[in-house]
Amino acid sequence: MRKPISVALLMPRWPGLVLAITLLFAVPLGNAMAESLKDLDTRADGSRVLNVIAHDKARAVPAFKFLDIEGNYLSLKSFRGKIVALHFWATWCIPCREELPTVDALQNQLGGEDFTFVPLSVDRAGAGLVRRYYADHGIKHLPVYIDEGMNAAQTMLVNGIPYTILINREGKEIGRILGDRNWTAPDVTALM
Repeated sequence: MRKPISVALLMPRWPGLVLAITLLFAVPLGNAMAESLKDLDTRADGSRVLNVIAHDKARAVPAFKFLDIEGNYLSLKSFRGKIVALHFWATWCIPCREELPTVDALQNQLGGEDFTFVPLSVDRAGAGLVRRYYADHGIKHLPVYIDEGMNAAQTMLVNGIPYTILINREGKEIGRILGDRNWTAPDVTALM
């Protein structure tokens, strides 16, 4: 005589079974919907391009203001409709100094109606210092933006620099990248 199967034994498997059946009969999504940011960030060999911390869902971005070179206050609303790489950096940060020419090069290559870097300097000395730094180091394609008092960095919970936050066209955060990168590497350019 066979022993009855306990319902308790099936319960842990139930969510997995439902997911498997759902995925089996799911309608294929379009390419843009099917590929997550993490999938795009993963090479065929499994290594990562930018090592993006990709969010499952786009997150609301808290309001904050920053200064442009003329001392005008701006917010991310000024960039709606574009993919934004909100990039926190400083002139005294060695990894930032090494990375910034590649940020400038990618902005030159891809910057425009669909994409832009918003480089927020956390330097206390302000726009004059950043303007001189750009001139001395051949940075020609990035605007000067200042995170006065590190207000934006604190609001966005930035815990080190360089730090890049990816924001979608609707103004929502989709991922974070901590640390310096070579933004001109071919796979990085393709990802962006």
